[in-house]
Order: sequence, then C-alpha cells, then structure tokens
Amino acid sequence: MKRKKFLGLVLALALVIGLMPRAHAVADPPATSATSTIVIDAYSGQVLYEDNADEQRPIASITKIMTAYLAVEDMTLDDARLDETYTISEHAAASDEGGTSMYFVAGDQVSMEVLLYGTMLRSGNDAAVALAEACADGDEDAFIQRMNDKAQELGMTNTHYSCPNGLIDEDNYSTARDMAKLAKVAMENELFAKIVGTWYIELGDYQIENHNMLLDQMKGECIGVKTGFTTLAGRTLVSCAERDGSKFIIVTLNDQNDYDDHEALYNWAFENYPANVLCEKGETVTTFHVGNQDVPLVAAQTLVSSTPQSSEAPITCTMELPGKVSGAISKGAVAGTITYKVGDQVLGTVDLLYDAILVN
Repeated sequence: MKRKKFLGLVLALALVIGLMPRAHAVADPPATSATSTIVIDAYSGQVLYEDNADEQRPIASITKIMTAYLAVEDMTLDDARLDETYTISEHAAASDEGGTSMYFVAGDQVSMEVLLYGTMLRSGNDAAVALAEACADGDEDAFIQRMNDKAQELGMTNTHYSCPNGLIDEDNYSTARDMAKLAKVAMENELFAKIVGTWYIELGDYQIENHNMLLDQMKGECIGVKTGFTTLAGRTLVSCAERDGSKFIIVTLNDQNDYDDHEALYNWAFENYPANVLCEKGETVTTFHVGNQDVPLVAAQTLVSSTPQSSEAPITCTMELPGKVSGAISKGAVAGTITYKVGDQVLGTVDLLYDAILVN
C-alpha cells in the first residue's frame, strides 16, 4: 500500500508535521456532462472538487441509499435479523409502477437479506417499500419521517424524502453535497459496504445482479454504491472507489455519461491527491504526564486524508487536553482530541484515549 505516514512527537499543544514539496501542480479536473458534481475524500470528508453541488434536484433511486442505511444502521455483518422474514404487502408488491422490480407478490415471505440486496443491487422499487415497511411495523410514512430525521441529523440540509425508493420525483430531492455526506457515513457501515460492493448473489430462489456497472468498469477499485434514473432526474450516480490507500466518493446528478465521468474523476483524484495516514487506531500519539505517571494517549480511530500533489503547506495538528486531572480514570476513557489541518482547512479530529489506568 503506497501511503506516506505522518507521525507527530508531541512536545506542545500545537505542532507542525512537515510535508515535502510536491513535484507538480494539481491538474484541472476533467469536464463532465453532469448538472451537479462533487468529489470528496471518503475518510475525512474533505471536498476535492465541486460544481453546482448545492442545487436541489430530484435524485431517483439513489434515494435507496438512505433506505438501506437506516435498515442496517445498527446491524453487524452476521446479524441474525438478516434471516428474519417479512410478508410482502399488497402496497409493496404494487409499488414498482413500471420501474425496476423484484417482482414480489403480495403474501410472499421474504428475508431481510433479500430485501436489502433487492433494494441496493437490483434497485427493486417493491423491495425498497417492503424494506421500509419491515423496519417500521408496516408504516411506510413513519419510515419516511425517519429518513428525513436522519438527513437532518447528518447535516443534509438541502434534502427531503417523500418515498423510500425514489420513484416519485415530487418533493423527493437532494444535492450532490448532501448525498456525498450520506454515502460517507453509509460506507463506514460494514454490512452496507458489503452489500453495495456485491456484483451478484443468489439468495434462495432469488438471483440478484447489481445494476451499478461501474463495479465492472473499475473492477477491483469501485466498491459501491448506487445508480438511479427517472425522466425528470436523469441519470444519478453515487460511487466509491479506492486505490493505494486512497478512497474517494463521487456524486453526479443528471449525468448522461456518468460511468465514464466517474472513472475519469477517480483517475484525476488518485493521481493528484495521494493518501496520507495522519494517525492509526491504537497508535500512541503522545504521553500525558500526571503526578508521577506518564500515561500514553492513543488514537481512537485511523484518520487518512488526501493532500494535493502541489501542496507545500505543512500539516499542523492541535491537541486539546485537560489542564488538570483528578480521581481515577479508566483505560479507554477520552482524554482529549487532536485536530489536523492544512492551513485553515480541517482534515479531521480524532479522540485521544488513555491507554492505561490513571490513579492520582
């Protein structure tokens, strides 16, 4: 894995991690045919490129990203709930309205796993409605409210959902920026990432193939997430790809050439924004002296950020630690934070944890 790691020996609350000057300037990103575009670092959320990223637009079936994410938000990879079965309602069975479908019939007994893969791979409109009903005791409207509540919680301030499948364009809209925020969080969920990165799966009598052709076009690099299309929205695509330790998310709305545009943007991003590991989960960042003890402080998570090839600015980091500690402190308790920046741009903030029991 070609990654440069930056380690800081902390002697004060603010320090500088030097970056060697890069060999060449960042190239201009390739042009696209999209109405709205955004490219972000999947680790830090740092925006690398945007064009009209805040225009509210109909989003078609990429709506299903929120539907599936809410369903798996608290699930694990081998969660027993994946095997639970649900009865397909007449409403869910009739909800494809001529769009993509799993062709469920009212009364079918279908597992949660089939509903999830049917929603995200085949983009089944009936599967998405059935999934919403399964997660809300049959109350689709209650699930839609949860979708909107989660959007607000994630800072998706220009988003509104009116259905779980995206088939209805009216009052169901988002922006490229908001969808990138959602995709970043969703792809951090192992089960969600596993589902959207699957090309083909057989589950009982169901053979489910992914409609996201970018998985094949960028085989070994694209790892998700979802396509969409309606006449009003045009072609919508949210994707995620990784190479040499870098991972990016791209969103295009109303893009007739979305697969080729995404591949071109990924090649540009990988070339111009190499990954830098700022800290790794469990690594000792500094020691905290209290009384007669030197207690190691470790990073609570790994933070990877992408810095431009042309950057000559140093990466700086600032720690916030308590001025005074009293009483016993358990190993794993939060001691403070460390924030990494390039100039005024925040690359990310990570909690620092006590790596030993502290008694004072």
